[in-house]
Amino acid sequence: MGIVSVALAISGCASSVPATAGGGLAAPVELTPEQQAMLARWSEREDELISAVMTAEAAAEIALLHHPAVDRALETLNLENLDRLVAAHTINPDFNGGRARATMDTRIERWLSVNVLSWLSVAAFEPALDFEERTARVQAADEVAELLFTARRAWVSAVAARQAVRYFEDVVVATEASREIMESMRNVGNASELESLRAQTLYADSVAHLTAVQLAAALARETLVQTIGLWGPEAERIRLPERLPDLPRAPVGPDGLEARAVAQRFDVESGRLQGLPGEAGINARGEVRAAWLAYRGAYDLARHARDALVPLAERVSSEYLKLYNGMLVGVNDLVVDVTERINAVNAALDAEREFWLAEVELQRSMAGVGTPAAAALPGASGFQPGAAYHVH
Repeated sequence: MGIVSVALAISGCASSVPATAGGGLAAPVELTPEQQAMLARWSEREDELISAVMTAEAAAEIALLHHPAVDRALETLNLENLDRLVAAHTINPDFNGGRARATMDTRIERWLSVNVLSWLSVAAFEPALDFEERTARVQAADEVAELLFTARRAWVSAVAARQAVRYFEDVVVATEASREIMESMRNVGNASELESLRAQTLYADSVAHLTAVQLAAALARETLVQTIGLWGPEAERIRLPERLPDLPRAPVGPDGLEARAVAQRFDVESGRLQGLPGEAGINARGEVRAAWLAYRGAYDLARHARDALVPLAERVSSEYLKLYNGMLVGVNDLVVDVTERINAVNAALDAEREFWLAEVELQRSMAGVGTPAAAALPGASGFQPGAAYHVH
């Protein structure tokens, strides 16, 4: 379980459960009362997060508390005994006087990432480190911070897939009813064999699409479970919302984004310590510009689909129905219209998912950790558990 892996880290990677070592069993390590209390708080918080309908921020916090790869990264950072709840919910007092940077904008930055990065940054940029130690710590800090954004992306994909399943379940019910009505009409001579076959084809297509989105939803959920480090009964307890959040009333504007990125990004600070401030700043500005352009474009497309394409498809359907009732169009026209309306709603769902993924990417680009989503392989996450970053 996750708390066991945490205990392993607290005890300096010695086993807190029986484990083979040289053919024998290692004696359990005794935890101090303070460590036991910390583990109890983590367990209570995990249970609270898992019991509620999961949000993107809850997914990120569970990943921080639970994923075993975080243990190894914190060991490299010399933060084995860090209380991750404290790191998740407070600014490191040794970072900027214990305050968030003045450039922070909570419309994009998330407090969890800001808080955790303050603890990681202090450890990674400790002045006494030599080049090799700093490099190892920077990479370890980067991987922990990137995990938070990977968890958010996995949550968006899982919820979007669940939303698509619910929509196509309704589509199957509707097309099945249409098929049955069409069959009844054919039996009494009010519809042709071709019209009946087209209704059957539409129903068969919708069933096939439902099967595909059900598989995609199952895989997306498994990706989320793996990303946040859960398994077994705890993974089964995860409850996702029915749908993604509504689009924001207005997108975040570009004003000041580049300057804020240069002032606060983790990789820019790392570049300054390596004597490459100019290069780091140029890369930061370019990456943030690209992330914002993708974010703004995704917002415009999602809003257009919601406010224009779907309402237009619904109005067209209403007009087709009037014409059909007036015997001015045939059943085949209705079947074609249903297909077009399904495609419009499906496109709107896809656009909504892409917007929320683009927002997570903008968040990540402002933090300056991980790999840009555009540079990642399809289906691959930027966080790779077990990556080698230890100093040997």
